[in-house]
Amino acid sequence: MSSSTDSLSLGEAKEFLENTLQLQSPMSWLNEDRGGFLLDVIASCYRRIPFQSMTAIATPKPERRRLTFPEIKVNMMTRQGGICCEMNRFIKLVLETLGFEIYHISCTGFGKPNNHMSNVVKNLNRPGDLHLVDIGTGFPLSKPIPLNFDKESPMYKEGSLFYKFVKDVDGSFRLVNRICQNYNECPPESVVDDWYTFLEFNLKCREFQFFADSMENVHTVEDGPKALAPFLISLRAVDFRNGRLFAIKDTTILEEDASGKVNKKRISSPQELLEAYKVHFPQFPVETVQQAIQTVQLKF
Repeated sequence: MSSSTDSLSLGEAKEFLENTLQLQSPMSWLNEDRGGFLLDVIASCYRRIPFQSMTAIATPKPERRRLTFPEIKVNMMTRQGGICCEMNRFIKLVLETLGFEIYHISCTGFGKPNNHMSNVVKNLNRPGDLHLVDIGTGFPLSKPIPLNFDKESPMYKEGSLFYKFVKDVDGSFRLVNRICQNYNECPPESVVDDWYTFLEFNLKCREFQFFADSMENVHTVEDGPKALAPFLISLRAVDFRNGRLFAIKDTTILEEDASGKVNKKRISSPQELLEAYKVHFPQFPVETVQQAIQTVQLKF
């Protein structure tokens, strides 16, 4: 259940904007241009806070459970990030505290219902506006996405990723990605003409408690048909520093260059992997990284 601890004060929201995201004069920017402010917040989250499975994997198996909001708040304020239900829960409360009309929606990813929590902002620029706001996909959606289109959104390009949104006849939406050779996790059978459906969703408002079972599943069920996500068997940390992909996924470093090419570098030992995290994701406690490396099965 949500509780009185599932909230942020205005002071905490300002601290997140100024200290964690390093935004300059954010409250003035909010008052001058709400749309531009929201764009900066989302883009800064993608640049500075990783989508990561480190915390979940490092937790000893008997102690695994969905995180409380105070735990989520600590991880977000210290730039450790998390998975979708943590990152999007936090940013929803930040924006709510700042006066935005925002609510959770539930998404289906690769046929797994309710395995992704996202957000919709209402009335951003004018009455009736709807924008998707999602900082927790592990793929760059680093802008508020307008959803008031008839059938299909414009195609968006962020680095090496091309994506668009499709509105189906029943009013539901699909986020479709173009296949990316070097950064792609979709099942081959999902690809049609170089495109695949990444997420499916409708705009029904969901209370936080709706996600309790799926959040518990993601933190406790490693694999098999009942698992909703692979984040207990795949060690990863992903951000988009300088607007470009940087990730450590299992034993591979992926780094996007200025041309949009994603370059890969193999890591050859647990010690080298630990050093990579120290260099590239220094916000993670060394003990957490060590525990995660020892827990998950990695092939060096």
